[in-house]
Amino acid sequence: MERFTLIISLLFLLTLGGLGASNNAWAEESDLQQQLNKIQQQEDKAQVLTDLTKLLQSNLFQGSDKAKILLQKSKVLFSNYQYMQSLDLAFQARDLAEKNNNTFLAAKCSHMIGVLFYYQGELKKSLKAYQTALAYYVTNQSKNINNFAVERANLLNNIALVYTSLGQSSLALVNYEQAEPLYAQYGSEIDQIDVRYNIAALHISLRRFDSAIDILKVVINKRQLNNNAHGVATARADLGIAYKHSGQFELAEENILAALAYFKEHGYKHDIASQLHNMSELSNDQFDVEQAALYGNQALIMSKEVGHQKAHAGSLQSLAKAAFYSGDLAQAEQYIQDSMAIGKKIDYQTLLTENLAISALISAGNHQFVRALTEQQQYEKHHLLTTNSTLNDKLAEFESEQLNQKIVDLEQRRELEKLQTVKVEQQRNVIILTLVLILGIVFYIYRRHLEKRLTQELELRVKQRTQELENLAKELEKADQVKNQFLANMSHEIRTPLTAIVGHAEALIHDDIDKNKVKEDVQVIHGNSLHLLELINDILDLSRIEANKFELEIQALDLGELIQDLSSTFKAQAQQKQLSFTVEHQLNLPFIIKMDFLRLKQILLNLCSNAIKFTEKGEVTLAIAWQNEQLIFTVTDTGIGLSQSQLAQVFEIFTQADNSISRRFGGSGLGLSLSKQLAKLMLGNIVVTSKLGEGSIFTLTLPCKRCITDQALAKAGPIKQLTNDKLFTGKVLLAEDHDDNRRLIARLLVNLGLEVIVAKNGKEAVQLCVEQQPNLVLLDIQMPEMDGVEAFKALRELGCDKPIYALTANAMSHEVSKYLDLGFTGHLKKPIERKKFIAAIAKCFSVNGNQEHKAEQSLASVDLSDLITEFKSNISHDKQQISRCSIEGDIKSLAHYAHQLAGAAQMFGFSELNQAAKELEQLIKKELSVTSPNYLLINELTHCLIDEISLVEQQ
Repeated sequence: MERFTLIISLLFLLTLGGLGASNNAWAEESDLQQQLNKIQQQEDKAQVLTDLTKLLQSNLFQGSDKAKILLQKSKVLFSNYQYMQSLDLAFQARDLAEKNNNTFLAAKCSHMIGVLFYYQGELKKSLKAYQTALAYYVTNQSKNINNFAVERANLLNNIALVYTSLGQSSLALVNYEQAEPLYAQYGSEIDQIDVRYNIAALHISLRRFDSAIDILKVVINKRQLNNNAHGVATARADLGIAYKHSGQFELAEENILAALAYFKEHGYKHDIASQLHNMSELSNDQFDVEQAALYGNQALIMSKEVGHQKAHAGSLQSLAKAAFYSGDLAQAEQYIQDSMAIGKKIDYQTLLTENLAISALISAGNHQFVRALTEQQQYEKHHLLTTNSTLNDKLAEFESEQLNQKIVDLEQRRELEKLQTVKVEQQRNVIILTLVLILGIVFYIYRRHLEKRLTQELELRVKQRTQELENLAKELEKADQVKNQFLANMSHEIRTPLTAIVGHAEALIHDDIDKNKVKEDVQVIHGNSLHLLELINDILDLSRIEANKFELEIQALDLGELIQDLSSTFKAQAQQKQLSFTVEHQLNLPFIIKMDFLRLKQILLNLCSNAIKFTEKGEVTLAIAWQNEQLIFTVTDTGIGLSQSQLAQVFEIFTQADNSISRRFGGSGLGLSLSKQLAKLMLGNIVVTSKLGEGSIFTLTLPCKRCITDQALAKAGPIKQLTNDKLFTGKVLLAEDHDDNRRLIARLLVNLGLEVIVAKNGKEAVQLCVEQQPNLVLLDIQMPEMDGVEAFKALRELGCDKPIYALTANAMSHEVSKYLDLGFTGHLKKPIERKKFIAAIAKCFSVNGNQEHKAEQSLASVDLSDLITEFKSNISHDKQQISRCSIEGDIKSLAHYAHQLAGAAQMFGFSELNQAAKELEQLIKKELSVTSPNYLLINELTHCLIDEISLVEQQ
């Protein structure tokens, strides 16, 4: 945070008041001084610079006189924000003054040099210049102590400001302690107001914002009474900073904007840069990224123009925060590096410490966790070094000493008055002195009481914070245990079906099976694959719910059909365990309701399967009731039951009642947690009652509306039957750039009775769609010439209102959401999931069959052996292109071929080839985002992919 009290204490002193009068030689109104005064009175600064330049070029003035002219010109350049030129002239003036033994003038030049370095953010150089000037006044104070008292107070005040900016608050206090009595005895009311203003700045640096706010309000009132508009603006700027840090953002914005408006009106560019930076920081604190970036860029431009290095470094930091909040990690990292460079140049330790914390966040966002941890440790180390826990007590002690000093001063003045008055007034003065002493004692006692109370409050807060940290540590330990348990469960859940899949697949590959049982082995592979898919879908559903991106599909359904499905599904499972499974209800069927059928069925499947899983003997009952516009599903079992402690965590994510349960009964621990989340999304709830060893009762309550119209019944009923033999009728436009994929999907569509129009890229798809007017459009996303997204936008702009589906292997939740947000009718994943594929087709075409499963049987009977053989023969061309790209170093084209091959391999069931291609594609995308890609690792994965292609060719 920038402090510009020098504008009050030095700018007017140096630029408007001349060099002052501190000794006889300087006070004489010489001819040169008269000329300088006359030149200074001109309003046109350009003309002032011209006249001063002419004086220097006249060679009429040498030695100290020439130094005076150089110093005066330096001041004018300073007021024009030409800091470097001003600094050069100030150094020349000091060298001439020292050469001519004019130490007073040399001190004035050093003072000016300190101001210039401070405005450029060169704090240590500024401190050295101030101390050089102060040394002159300290050495010569015995000669003329009254004249030099205010000069020394000003320098001590400025030195304290530098120490505050450097974060060395204890040294700042020392200098304020020396300046305060000088201002009290020799300074004006304005001087005393200025030092209080600077002490408010120290309060802000010590994070005592309430104290700073109280002081700044008094300062603003005093400066308003003195018509000091500029001083009011600077105080309001700091008041806004104090409000910002105390969380009062509206008051902060009001005061900073008021100060900014004043500085803009009067052209104070240095102050404008600082307040723009402060507004950028305020916007960041309120997570208003656009405003933060707007103000940050304005501050960056202005700080560069005037050479304000602290504001320059600060605005880069603010822009880094804004870029980080908006997710642009690369831009955020560049900004923070630039800010670091400037901060190191001017030794801006506070900013460098803050930048370490921001850089750690950026590194973590880039998955550079070791670097992030290192930067976080460096931040903590720097923060601990700069934190002084005794500063608040020391500041309170300093303020107490100030008050005591004022009391002592008052006593001394009373004693002097007592000596000068007549004997009649002595008794009255003694009484007054006694009252003052009593008041001082009372105040001292009150102060001690207040400090004691504050100490007790601080101890209480530390104790509370310690307890909070202990609780947090316990929660983190518990979360770590849950994570380990989940990983163990998921490892078992995934490895079990994978073992079956790999074992049966290898048996098929090596012909180690009975030829008559091939279908059984394929069914085993298919069943375990569906189990894996269900497990992954559960995890993805949970992630979408937590990310608030899960959407329900509300539609009319017949509850009777759901009851029939559940009954047929679980009766067979129960009979295998010699259990009884019954469904009880008093509903009048058909019972039509509006609800997400898929999610309701998913919840009931979880509850019923859990009941059967955890029941060794007895029965499982599903009871359904309709009460007060609510459906109540009650699943009762006679299983192992739950204790009170187990009931408390039964719905927690990735957990089961205890670790032994997953070993005895299996399961990932996702089902109940997902069911609970889905029930909440449907505005319902799941509750459980149980006794250990006696069984459990899970009750699902869902609010819903019952539909009693014929139209609703029709929506819930089966698809209408047509008279011809075709399952579907109509045209489909299929856009797919990979030949084998295109032939496979086209064959599936033709087998469903549809007329298929094929396109090899997005551009061709748009043209054919305009010409053929299909009923449905299936667009691959990554295609040459024009990709799927561009083709979609072009078709909508041309007025195409037919359903358009994104047909792609990009199936992550955020990718699917992106396509739906763009306006795609839906998303179909590659490889084709037949049920979802047929369901999407059924929404767009008429159906001749009486059941959608007839379409499934039709697709299941499609012979793809010739397409698989053709795919295996075509991949030799892909292998040649991949080898060529690897040799030529064309990694972008390599990524394109890897993507194509991954999708095709997935479609034809070559999982190892698909995995190798996907790993290469993902690695290239990651490496292209850095400055120096790891070509060695890319080459290794490329060779692995070529080896996989060779294995497929040999099969």
